[in-house]
Amino acid sequence: MTERDPLEGISPERLAWHQGALDGDPVVCAAPQPGKPDFPCVWNRSAHLEHRDVFGRTWRDYPEEPLRVARKAPVVDGMVTVQTGDHGPVRVAEPSWCTGIHATEAYREDIEHQGVEHDAEIPTPCHGPVPVLSVSLAQRPFSPIDGRVHALLQIDEDLHELNAAGLDTAADLLVEHAATLRKLARQLSVLEAQG
Repeated sequence: MTERDPLEGISPERLAWHQGALDGDPVVCAAPQPGKPDFPCVWNRSAHLEHRDVFGRTWRDYPEEPLRVARKAPVVDGMVTVQTGDHGPVRVAEPSWCTGIHATEAYREDIEHQGVEHDAEIPTPCHGPVPVLSVSLAQRPFSPIDGRVHALLQIDEDLHELNAAGLDTAADLLVEHAATLRKLARQLSVLEAQG
């Protein structure tokens, strides 16, 4: 009997994030999972309350991991100052769509502007209201890869049981959320045109 690959059935996108975490990709959080060092966090490096591995298992920070506190940064003449480990205080233009929450970052390239997160909530009998298709604007102005503004769309791969009425409700909410996606696409288009 051959042993089954534990990663069999995982989506290619999630596998790519998992491999990035193992390879030390600077975009991937890669926080170690207690007791499971081969399955680090696959989220990106933006702030998140829980870490998540390739299988969707979650865990919170533990004492060995440094805690980064994000605070609302004061805007002075359209600029904010973010503390970094490698460049000290860094002044950067604050876009109007940014929430103004900035953590102290180890590296200047990790400074990130985050917009308001929009999601559709689908009520499920198994897990209660479940947020899906969270979308927001984001920008890492000092990123060596791409410093332009972009949209972050989170798609959760967990399965949730729905009956016919629940499925109809989900469809209605997704149609409503599509309007939000289109609105953000227009806003992003304008921001992209501005350079």
